[in-house]
This record gives sequence, structure tokens and C-alpha cells, in this order.
Amino acid sequence: MASAAEEPRRAGRPRDPAKYAAIIEAARTAFFTRGFHAATIEDIAQAAEVSKVTVYSRFGDKETLFEEVMRAESARMAAVFDEEIAGQRNLEEQLNAYGVGLLNFMFSKDHVAVDRVLMHEIAQIPDLARRFYEAGPALCFGRLAEVLSEAAARGEVEVDDPYLAAQDLCGLWKGVSDLGLKLGLDPLPGPEAIRKRVERATRLFLKMIGSKA
Repeated sequence: MASAAEEPRRAGRPRDPAKYAAIIEAARTAFFTRGFHAATIEDIAQAAEVSKVTVYSRFGDKETLFEEVMRAESARMAAVFDEEIAGQRNLEEQLNAYGVGLLNFMFSKDHVAVDRVLMHEIAQIPDLARRFYEAGPALCFGRLAEVLSEAAARGEVEVDDPYLAAQDLCGLWKGVSDLGLKLGLDPLPGPEAIRKRVERATRLFLKMIGSKA
């Protein structure tokens, strides 16, 4: 059994929630605007108005702080998705609400900045790439898979692998439109364009899986 000294350090919330929020927001801004390598603990601590010792004592290293930022982003998205889904009457409306929320996030200035600034760096560090995926996209797919699994249990759809189906649906929603955004060639889509894209993709998806709703 590994000793306590050998156990990996885990992120922990400071006793002061406001201080925790300040660190996460400062780190989010630094990572999203400057990239992982250029962002420093010193700058993050200064922006959050805390000491470097406080940041290191709570998060251990920059990689863990980055992971915690991604988890905070995922939690924020999940809260929005759950609120939107709760007000819908049927599966198609639930999926449309989820898809609109997802694309609004993916096509936001902040997320496009993440793709432009961070993704190449993350890909060069396998452990960081894994942390990013597990704290972000995997949670998103997982929540959508739960919605599809619940619908299958009610007999509304036939889904043999809810997680894979969730990935398929996200791919239909997104399409290849993000490529032009990453390259700076296309403008960010507006709410109406996002809604139409999502509704069309959802209809195609439900036909593919034999919706009974």
C-alpha cells in the first residue's frame, strides 16, 4: 500500500469559497488567453490576490489547477444543461435544449480561444490531454448518455451503447463548422443559426436510432 507521502496530491477547495473562486477564475483567464505553458502560477496568484503558497497548497501543481478549471467549466455547463432539459416535455425537446446549450458553449469566444491557444499544447502532454478529456468532453458525453439511457429505459428509443450514441449526436450537432472558426475564417454563429443546426441534427439522429416518441 502506498504511503501518504506517495499519494498524488488532489485539488481541494480553500476554506474560503471566495478565495477558491478567485483562483479558479484567475487560472481560467490565464489558461484561456495565454495558453498552458505561458500561464504561470505567479501571475494566477497575483490576479487572484493570494500567495503562490496558497495556490500550491490547494492544487499542488499547474496541471492539477488546469484540471480543476476544466471541471469547474464542466460543472457550469452541466448546470445550464440540466436547467434547460428540466423544462422540456419530450426527448426531442430535451436533446434540442442540450444541443443548443452545448453549441452556445463550444462556439463562444472563450471556447474558440481554448481551441486556438490550448489544444496544440495539450496534445503534446499525454497526461494533461487525458485530464482535459476526462474533466471536459467525457463528462459532457456522459451526461448526454444518461439522457439517452433514460429514454431507452422508457421505451422511446433503441440505443445499444448510450455513450457512443451521445458521441454520434454531438458530432451531428457540431459538424465541421468549428474548423472555420478555429482558423479565424468564419464568424461565430448566432443563436438562430445554432438552433436550426441543432434541430436538424436531432431529427436526423432520432430517425437513425428509430425514435418511438
